[in-house]
Amino acid sequence: MGLRKSVNMSLFAMSLSDLIGLTFQIWHNFCQNPYLENTDIPVDFMTVQILTAGCPNIAMTRITCWITMYITAERCLSVLVPFKVQRILTFRRTLIILMLIYSINLSFFLPIYAADYLSWKYFPSLNMTKISIYRWDNIATINVLLDMSHLTLSVIAFVFVVAFTSILVVIMKKSSKWRATVTFSKHQNEAQPRRENKTIGMVVLVATVLIVCYTPGVTCSLIRTVSPEFNLFAQQVNLYHVIWSFCFLFHSINSSLSVIVYYKKSSKYRNTFQELFPAFKS
Repeated sequence: MGLRKSVNMSLFAMSLSDLIGLTFQIWHNFCQNPYLENTDIPVDFMTVQILTAGCPNIAMTRITCWITMYITAERCLSVLVPFKVQRILTFRRTLIILMLIYSINLSFFLPIYAADYLSWKYFPSLNMTKISIYRWDNIATINVLLDMSHLTLSVIAFVFVVAFTSILVVIMKKSSKWRATVTFSKHQNEAQPRRENKTIGMVVLVATVLIVCYTPGVTCSLIRTVSPEFNLFAQQVNLYHVIWSFCFLFHSINSSLSVIVYYKKSSKYRNTFQELFPAFKS
């Protein structure tokens, strides 16, 4: 479909973050395999996955959420100011915004990579040396800053996606009713609302998937901020593992459903997809 349109570039950037996030999720699932503890592999997978799988996956998930927020805002502007949106959100500006989204979200994880590192560690219970995670003395302060930044960035994107989508749905419904009253042609009167309802359905579906899939992660970030014991290296570590395992599952579902949503709801995407893969033509 090309990348010269700003919306196509946004969707490509979102698909890239989804792909990277799912790739890290595969490694994360492998590290969480309990049978690995019974092997002689000199790696403490449960701690190694924090830096090599968990944090990168969360970063990509948050980037996806922010790009979704931008796409929703762009659609909202296209309804509010349809004749000015192309001048406001040009391809160059969209590219800069997407680069900023990636840069800002990734930069907030730099402190944890500066405070944690991987090195050899002796485990007396196993009488074995494994590669594990080491933490500097200032990790408590860094964790507080990381939790606050993660909560803030996640909540901001989550709230604005819901707000922009709600505004878009209300405006399009009002526009559909207005066209129904001023259109004299019965043919046009039926075709236009049908197209608008299809667009509204896609927007509502995307927003619903986002709300369902990101609510557990945002809730966990909030709980971790107010309850220090709900942490990977604290008293409620088992509960932390269980709840976050579902969060990662929902994040993976959200990253995997985009292609299905756009294939079902976008005729242009579906036609291009079928041109590339003729086997999917009905």
